[in-house]
Amino acid sequence: MKNIFIILILTTLTISACKEKKTDIIPQDLKGKKELLSKKKQEMMKLQNFISKLERQIDSLQPGVKKKTLVSTIKVEKGVFKRFSEIQGTVQSDEIVKVSSEIPGRLINVYVENGDKVHRGQLLAKIDVEAIKKKSEELQKSLELATEVFERQQRLWNKNIGSEIQYLRAKNNKERLEKALASIDFQLKKANIYAPSSGVIDRKSVEAGEMVAPGLPLMMILNTAKLKVKADVPENYLGSIHEKDIVQIKFPSLNLESSGKISLIGSTINPTNRTFAIEIKLKDRNKLLKPNLLAIVLVNDYTKDDAIIVPSQLIQHEISGKAYLMIAKKIKDSYVAKKQYVVTGEEYDGKTVIESGLTENDILINDGARSVSDNEYIEITQAK
Repeated sequence: MKNIFIILILTTLTISACKEKKTDIIPQDLKGKKELLSKKKQEMMKLQNFISKLERQIDSLQPGVKKKTLVSTIKVEKGVFKRFSEIQGTVQSDEIVKVSSEIPGRLINVYVENGDKVHRGQLLAKIDVEAIKKKSEELQKSLELATEVFERQQRLWNKNIGSEIQYLRAKNNKERLEKALASIDFQLKKANIYAPSSGVIDRKSVEAGEMVAPGLPLMMILNTAKLKVKADVPENYLGSIHEKDIVQIKFPSLNLESSGKISLIGSTINPTNRTFAIEIKLKDRNKLLKPNLLAIVLVNDYTKDDAIIVPSQLIQHEISGKAYLMIAKKIKDSYVAKKQYVVTGEEYDGKTVIESGLTENDILINDGARSVSDNEYIEITQAK
């Protein structure tokens, strides 16, 4: 009798397959594909129910034989469920210094290139100050003459010879030249351009032979020892984020994860995109992070304590949409599979909260959950 039913199943599957080859043409449009997929899922579910019914009838005709499907199980436990939202941000240097010249002139040497690591006080470039030296020599000669004139005028003035205005004029001329020479000497000391801080050279915009002006940025130094992630967070997360919170950060390009503390929360909302800024301090122990690198900040926007959490893949749905799980129930010395209807809650990272329908004492069928039917005898091969 059992063989007759098996032949019937095979015949039904063969006829269905033949019909599918002849009549089922996959549509080209998205809507048609979705409709066909939904139709096939319903057909598959009906066929599974038919097979389960047939197997039960076969088992009823063989009362001495109880078919058992091999499954593995996991115990239902409570835990803390956390859901995270992914916010895109970028790595930035916490210290960016612009390097510029304090005097005008032509660069005769530039000793660094983009990407070079430098330390504070290192010589970066040198300006041609030959013209300033010549001017210094001219002022030196003028000062020597002015000093001689002043000393003579002073001796005469001490003897009450000559006018006071002549004495004051000689003194003023000497002091003016001294200040001018001091200014020239200061410019000569600024011929060498040194690194104001340690870091990495970035955006070098000049080469040897070019003219530079005071204040014009020649290059930038990024302090890669002090990095941070900056992200713009939608304002609806304002109540979920607090200063000094520890957050997880992913760097997709490096396949790397890290953590950091929120060091700053913006005090204003950007009216254009309704976001506020946050900054997270980083420690780059492996020296892999670079400014402007893409970073994904995981923001904990939902937490539930003492929650029943199950793998999302084990949740099944009937055609009506009702969700259920397959659990193992012990009857005397055997286990049977039972369909347990549940109400699902939040879902994240392959895990779902069960709001009702399960208890801590339930045993959830893991491997084989989609192969068993309600009231089917099972054999547990591995319990987790």
